[in-house]
Amino acid sequence: MDSKKIYCSLIVQDGVIVRECYGEGFAKNTKGTIFSVTKSFLSALIGIAIEKGYLDLQDAVSDYFPAFVSGPQEWFKEDITIEHLLTMTSGIFCPTNAGFNGRMSQSDDELNMLLRLPVNRKNIGKFSYNDANYHLLSNILYQATQKTPLEFANEVLFAKLGIGNEADGMGCPEWEADAKGVNYGGFGLKLSGRNLAKFGYLYVKQGIWNGQSVVPKEWVALSTGRKVPTTEKGLYYGYGWWSCDVCGLNTYYAIGAGGQYIICTPQLDLIQVYLCEKNSMASKEVAQAWKETVKEFKEQKVNHGIDKGKERIFA
Repeated sequence: MDSKKIYCSLIVQDGVIVRECYGEGFAKNTKGTIFSVTKSFLSALIGIAIEKGYLDLQDAVSDYFPAFVSGPQEWFKEDITIEHLLTMTSGIFCPTNAGFNGRMSQSDDELNMLLRLPVNRKNIGKFSYNDANYHLLSNILYQATQKTPLEFANEVLFAKLGIGNEADGMGCPEWEADAKGVNYGGFGLKLSGRNLAKFGYLYVKQGIWNGQSVVPKEWVALSTGRKVPTTEKGLYYGYGWWSCDVCGLNTYYAIGAGGQYIICTPQLDLIQVYLCEKNSMASKEVAQAWKETVKEFKEQKVNHGIDKGKERIFA
């Protein structure tokens, strides 16, 4: 693979860093833009907020934003719930490549744009990937908690994982926000490869970090489960995570535009993280390479984490 275009390649097994390589200008404390991997982090925050009583999975979008249903002709929009947004089955029409994110980021009222997007009644319950779902979730989280997603994340997630503290050595997490200060739900987080590996390890360990529950175990199962089929055979979507079988092993992953990955194979206690240069061929190479890595670790049948001299991801 073109290592100059792959800024970070990190493999962790049993909590131990097995391989760690960086490309030009990157090091273990360098933060990269992770694009849609952000969705998996927002999903975790939604799960934590539900556990804390701020939200309910079956809450309607219109419970938080009545303007979402603009009149009697849109009565069916009252049935669209937080779960629909999480699974990309809301029926909201927002073509991913139609420049919507650019138009939204240039607006001084992004939420109003979201609430006015058309909804195809026939598509409610059907998978259709677009960022609008998670931008709405971000605003719902803010409405429910009265904290921006970044503020909430710093309190209930990042601080627990040691992300952003002095020992982390990577500075405070960064997350792009709209004109009103609400962080974008579908993109915008900037984190290091090691930060991403910590998050993947948290999920492989069913939401437990250093013996304490950070993300509810039930939420981890729901999020990484096969909630809805996608347009690709054998590939499913949960709550911000994709899921498929690789070499006969259940594997789920977060992915961002251009080649940012957190790939988790729980049966092998294996996490892979990649950060690629956007629009480079490296992202296509990684898309194939991570599956080969799963095969390699499965066939070796060796627990690479037994080497106590290697660094642990949660150290």
